[in-house]
Amino acid sequence: MFKSIQWKMAIIYFLLILLAMQVIGVYLLKSLEQYHLENLSSFLSNQAQLMSSFLERYLREPYDTEHIDELLMEFGKQMTVEIKEIYVLDPIGRIISTSRSDLSGRGKKLLSNEIAKAMAGEVGEDIREDPSANKRLKYLAFPIRSGGDVVGILYIVASLENIYNTLRDIKEILMGATILALVITAFLGFALAKTITGPIQEVTSKAAELAKGDFDQTIEVKSNDEIGQLTRMFNYLTLRLKETLGEISNEKSKIEAILTYMADGVIAVNNMGEIIHINPRAMEMLGIYSEAIGHNFSEVFSEAFGGITLEELFAQDGNSHEISLELKSSVLHAHFASFRNEKGDISGIVIVIRDITEQEKLEKMRKEFVANVSHEIKTPITTIRSYAEALMEGALEDEAVSGKFLNVIINETDRMSRLVTDLLQLSKMDYQEKQWIKEIIQLPQVVEDVVTKLDVTIKQKNMRVYRNFCNEPLTILGDRDSIEQVILNVLGNAIKYTPEGGNIEIKGKLKEGRAVLSIKDNGIGIPEEDLPRVFERFYRVDKARSRDLGGTGLGLSIAKQIIEAHAGTIAMDSRYKEGTVVTITFPVYTRETN
Repeated sequence: MFKSIQWKMAIIYFLLILLAMQVIGVYLLKSLEQYHLENLSSFLSNQAQLMSSFLERYLREPYDTEHIDELLMEFGKQMTVEIKEIYVLDPIGRIISTSRSDLSGRGKKLLSNEIAKAMAGEVGEDIREDPSANKRLKYLAFPIRSGGDVVGILYIVASLENIYNTLRDIKEILMGATILALVITAFLGFALAKTITGPIQEVTSKAAELAKGDFDQTIEVKSNDEIGQLTRMFNYLTLRLKETLGEISNEKSKIEAILTYMADGVIAVNNMGEIIHINPRAMEMLGIYSEAIGHNFSEVFSEAFGGITLEELFAQDGNSHEISLELKSSVLHAHFASFRNEKGDISGIVIVIRDITEQEKLEKMRKEFVANVSHEIKTPITTIRSYAEALMEGALEDEAVSGKFLNVIINETDRMSRLVTDLLQLSKMDYQEKQWIKEIIQLPQVVEDVVTKLDVTIKQKNMRVYRNFCNEPLTILGDRDSIEQVILNVLGNAIKYTPEGGNIEIKGKLKEGRAVLSIKDNGIGIPEEDLPRVFERFYRVDKARSRDLGGTGLGLSIAKQIIEAHAGTIAMDSRYKEGTVVTITFPVYTRETN
């Protein structure tokens, strides 16, 4: 309780007033005592001088004791102070007369310092306490002169009790006044301290609420003094703190949202090796399904990062470090960089993980594409060169042989032309340079036109093609030539890879607002492991046989891009040596969708 500022201030004020009253009381009492004693001394000296003028005539031997006694009695009655005794002494200190009624002490010699001074012609004074009565007395020895000689001594003993009784009364008054002043001071001290500690306590209470996170705290400004200024500054501080924390919270939310939803994984590790942050993407990439924050990095990720340790990373002294990882079917690229504290010391490592699986696949596909294009072009060029050299070496003279060789050269040239045409078409679609001439198309009619074009081949292989279309119109909006090219490619593949006497079934129906066209054959089929790659460029299930049949390996890739450009889908389902089903869907054209 006494540790409170309010109590401390009240006690300080109390002690200050107590000290002030004590100093004032002591000084006042001492001053009054001195004043009264000086007045008494002056009064006694005046009375002694007056008395000595009357006694001087009777102090010649033989002494006229009768007149001296009468004078002493008379002067004793006129004294306004309490006189205990008055003595008239001869020059050597013997009692000539006294104010006592008992005159037995005459002739007795009195000795004291003040009497000795009076014998020497000086006024002697002293204050002593009477041991018998326990009272303080004033002693005055006044020399009585006659013609310059001391003829006697007037020795007056006066009581000081009246003076000290008065001083005692004054002391009691001062004590009462001190107590009253202390009571008032205590009350006023508490009131004054309350005016100071009250706002401080309110500020403390509001600060505690601020510490709990409640920033809607304001204090009423009740004055313009320092307390009022403190209150205003607290309110300003609260407002600025609320705004600052709001900004920090917004920035924190933004950063958390960025880290949470960014495509790259982020891991932060402090200099103790503890994981202090990991975003969901990093956990997904590394296959972490439990809480990793707070765990040691080496325990959780050392194996995943190829055994690299934090000691090795910190030894880089702030230099970045990069590694590539292969986890299951993913290829990851990890970039390690340090971050520093305000003193410039390294306080942790940030790891940014990027999934480069698709990039690696694209790079692999690019390399395969370049290799395939090179191979596809090199093969017919080599064939053309070989047959041309043969013709130049003499085969041209043999009409039968030369005609056969020229026919091979023309076929290889056509093959190269188809390859270049397909590549140009793919390039235009890749760069969205293809101009689509869209029109309203009846899907069954396009199918019939394609079947008509392939009729000769169908009859040569003694195949049967069944058409089964629903009664609803299968109307789509698209580039007729491109759609016909897709159906021609798919149906052509079905005819190409189905043995003689096989069957092909073409179905058309409406499903959930889309036109669905399926082409099913009972041909050689495709192995299950090859199905995911059939739409890749230059991919062939049986490369040698496909090349012999005149394919470039780009037909299905072109078909897929054409269908997707028309907001459609194309999918293939196949069983090896049982047959294949290719399903194509298009958005149905209606006037509402136009």
